[in-house]
Amino acid sequence: MNKLGDRYVLLDQLGAGAMGVVWRARDELLHRDVAVKQMLLNDVQPHEAHEAVQRAMREGRIAARLQHPNAIAVYDVVLDNGKPCLVMEYLPSKNVSTILDERGPMPPVEVARIGSLAASALAAAHAAGIVHRDIKPGNVLIGRDGNVKITDFGISRALGDVAVTKTGMLAGTPAYLAPELARGAEPAPPSDVFSLGATIYAMTEGEPPFGRSTNDLGLLYKVARGETRPPMRSGPLTPLLVRLLANEPSQRPTAAQAAAELKAIADGVPVPATTVLPPRPMTPPSGTAVMPSSGPGTQGPRTQGPRTMPPQGPRTRPPAPPEEPEPPRKSNRGLAIAAAILGVLLIAGAAYAIIQNQGDKDRTTGSGATTTKPTSQSQIVPPTTTNAKPTTTKPAQTTEPSKPTSAPPASKFTKAQVTQFVQQHYAKLPQNAAEAVEDWDPDKAPGVSSEKEYWGGYTKVVIKGTPLVTASDDGTFTVTTALQLTESETNKTVTEEHTLKIDGKGEKLQIVKEDR
Repeated sequence: MNKLGDRYVLLDQLGAGAMGVVWRARDELLHRDVAVKQMLLNDVQPHEAHEAVQRAMREGRIAARLQHPNAIAVYDVVLDNGKPCLVMEYLPSKNVSTILDERGPMPPVEVARIGSLAASALAAAHAAGIVHRDIKPGNVLIGRDGNVKITDFGISRALGDVAVTKTGMLAGTPAYLAPELARGAEPAPPSDVFSLGATIYAMTEGEPPFGRSTNDLGLLYKVARGETRPPMRSGPLTPLLVRLLANEPSQRPTAAQAAAELKAIADGVPVPATTVLPPRPMTPPSGTAVMPSSGPGTQGPRTQGPRTMPPQGPRTRPPAPPEEPEPPRKSNRGLAIAAAILGVLLIAGAAYAIIQNQGDKDRTTGSGATTTKPTSQSQIVPPTTTNAKPTTTKPAQTTEPSKPTSAPPASKFTKAQVTQFVQQHYAKLPQNAAEAVEDWDPDKAPGVSSEKEYWGGYTKVVIKGTPLVTASDDGTFTVTTALQLTESETNKTVTEEHTLKIDGKGEKLQIVKEDR
């Protein structure tokens, strides 16, 4: 019988992960069941073992700071053959990840109840200066009595504490990681709030907000860009989820605010206005309404522009009229003479037309006379209408808008041709990655080696369905394609959404961007 610290007897294994193995154990001193997490040091070099032990001991002290009914408590830290073990509260339960695998997406009201309890534990942790750093469905436990507890504070780090972790070590699951962490920022309470929102999203939508992918590098790329999918099944949780998953940390509510809103949604009562407005919706309007206080450097010119420009218009225009009437006074005689000459010419022209028409009557038949009269009348009256039609922009306005609606004027390629181009491009993958790179714009093409490395992780690439092609007025096309990818290591098939931006302004189609 394996015993740790001459006190804890290991009974059965509860789970395992990248950070360690969790056991159910018996505390022979206090006669209670506990959970023991053995920290793994398999990938640690011998000279780094001491550092890893220090880190685990420190994490145990950090986790012991938090005492909350919705957080798994840490009781003790012991060493087993030089490996640190965290002794924690034991809760007969299932984690949310297992529940989702068994049941699928959960009702929004039930998720709101679970989320409110988890958020309250996070709020207490943040108040104690602790950042969890790895909130995900697997770390949210649901007890047999329905109680909710967050676990695995063992990989968290206290704010202001000296970091012992190795430089460059990434803590956290990519699918639930906050964008700023993927871009290299330090963990902070807002990053925990984002991970909580991603966990709630997965509970109602059935998958993380960045989608499912076994390619951690590709997933991190999406995370860094904040490419979350809009919630579709979250119902009353949707407005809050949008703010929890905001790309900018300053636009997210605090954990305490999220807990209050989630509880209100779970209870079916109106969400408190004080917690809804300040985090995100309230700040942009206040920034625009109180422009001088929020941005005097940039908004000052904006307010001065409208005030100075209107006076300049009237000031420059009034001087012009007094200058213009003076020349007409000197040239009135010339204008009168010109008008008289024009009148004489018009009378002479009209007389000449009458004489010519009368002469035509004697030379032609009655039918010819009827044809000449309308032409002479059309030369006098209708010209104003015929001339007015071409001068008006009505024909131009009716024809010009119709051109872009039928086809982009800057591209000679049709959507069918673009679809065929995309199908031929992905047909070259994964075997002919170098040939597929030739479909790119040379100035924006990725490296052949990087493409081979990316697509080399798959043995088969198949287009699922028909690509969705959207044409733009600038001659470019956006093509969204669902790809079924067969992984080379596991032989599993995963579905990923790839979006290509294609330039169609030249002699041939060229890829300029790909979002994976």
